[in-house]
Amino acid sequence: MSEETLDIPLFPLQVVLFPGMALPLHIFEERYRWMIADCLEGKRQIGVILAKPEAEGTVTAYSIGTSALIAHVDEQEDGTMDILTAGLDRFRVLHLLRTEPYIVGRIEWFPLEKKEAPGAVRLANKAKTPFARYLRLVSEVLGTTIHIESAPKDPTDLAYLMAIALQVSMEEKQELLSIPSLPALLWRECLILSREEMLLSRMQRAQRSNTGYVRGITSDLSIN
Repeated sequence: MSEETLDIPLFPLQVVLFPGMALPLHIFEERYRWMIADCLEGKRQIGVILAKPEAEGTVTAYSIGTSALIAHVDEQEDGTMDILTAGLDRFRVLHLLRTEPYIVGRIEWFPLEKKEAPGAVRLANKAKTPFARYLRLVSEVLGTTIHIESAPKDPTDLAYLMAIALQVSMEEKQELLSIPSLPALLWRECLILSREEMLLSRMQRAQRSNTGYVRGITSDLSIN
């Protein structure tokens, strides 16, 4: 194993974790309780990967994921755990080392490329206004309030924040996580914001013209 690779427990979930994202988890399966217990004795890190639909009881997942720090553990009387994790760095799974009692894979880090490119700063500045409009429409149309004190100045932080906040499918979020460079990620997010703003604006007009239109359940999402 080289310095660029690492062996890490892998946790397939129905969620895409991004760097900087907080992810609370309820751990109830015995194998994953063993995994968390083992991690607490080491570097307190797991690798979160998006699970694909199961086929005949087998678990498959995408190869690009994000390492997560286990920041807090609350053990319950029944042996289950409530944990809080925080996304750290992107990685690519090279191959699996074992699948029992839990999955362990050999990974290599997958950092964003071209983070200092002039185009990244221009795209980040271009995205801030449509991102603010998108957040307003999500609140008004979908009833989901996303609290963000201020848009990050750093283009990388902004790109990940937008990826976390976008109310799109997990498959599309996985596509964002897999984009190699920062300018390409910001460009893709600008396209998604344009698409989603158009769709949400249509939904808003429909709501205003139809008093019988049912809006989704109001929820509250905070991003630190």
